Amino acid sequence: MTVYYRLDAANLDLEIINNAGTLIRRGELVAFPTETVYGLGADAFNSEAVKRIFAAKGRKPDNPLIVHVSSIEQVEELVDGIPPEARLLMERFWPGPLTLVMQALSRVPDEVRAGGETVGVRMPDHPVARALIQQAGPLAAPSANLSGRPSPTTAEHVRKDLDGRIAAVLDAGATGLGIESTVLQVTSKPFRILRPGGITREELQSVLPADIGLEESEARTDRYPHYQTRAQVLIISGPGELEELSHRYRGKGKSIGFVVHKPNDYRHILDEVDQVYQLEGDPELAVRSLYEILRDVDQRNIDILWFESYPEQGMGSVLMDRVRKAGRRE
Repeated sequence: MTVYYRLDAANLDLEIINNAGTLIRRGELVAFPTETVYGLGADAFNSEAVKRIFAAKGRKPDNPLIVHVSSIEQVEELVDGIPPEARLLMERFWPGPLTLVMQALSRVPDEVRAGGETVGVRMPDHPVARALIQQAGPLAAPSANLSGRPSPTTAEHVRKDLDGRIAAVLDAGATGLGIESTVLQVTSKPFRILRPGGITREELQSVLPADIGLEESEARTDRYPHYQTRAQVLIISGPGELEELSHRYRGKGKSIGFVVHKPNDYRHILDEVDQVYQLEGDPELAVRSLYEILRDVDQRNIDILWFESYPEQGMGSVLMDRVRKAGRRE
């Protein structure tokens, strides 16, 4: 049975944190909030506990896990030296949504590294997460969802996916950022973004002027499949394009959803769709609602999802990366 604890992030109940830490040290799994999405935590040095993460999520064991820490001292327990550039990034962006992939020490279990030689490490910017890590030690923690489902931004999302599969959930309300951390490889130059996320490429380059590469998303998606909606996702750039799509699908008996951030541009078409989702015009605000919308799209059995595009810069490029992956088809 999964136990649910409600917490106030501004006034932590240390007894609950201690209870959760005890569960972690016993090898159990505990879901907890971060500033990005909810994570599913296990003792990063306990191979058997880490194996339970893969079993609970239905996650393939060749997909490495990120380790969450609360101090630089904990980082030094995990990696074989911190590159100077990584220290600069830690000073600027930690605690925060940046995962740094570095050379792992041999004590990091193979299950965490998926048999590789590196480990991704980050320091979350959430009081519940950091208090739990201080109590239990470094946590191996992917998102607290079933593999193939959108990342959870509320404890209710975790409940729907993992109830009965894990020991406990720490519920501190909705996450703030609503999208996963950026994953940056810093073991060799040029450094490469393995996953766009909460820290943009432009922000990284403001600290490291050297070029930062971006791993081809198709290659990475093939290795570690991303969540895909049941709906066909069609990205549109303006009213003219939507007019054409509207004519194409009208009368076909398809359920249509439309994610829009400039509704006045499409007022004449909104009545023709079954479900309208309005996002903020600012992509940094819009991204907070993306996974909630994608879950709702599947729950409503929507066949086709029209998505109004955002400019491909800053957080807009991160948002559109997730949208493309959610709608990717072979």
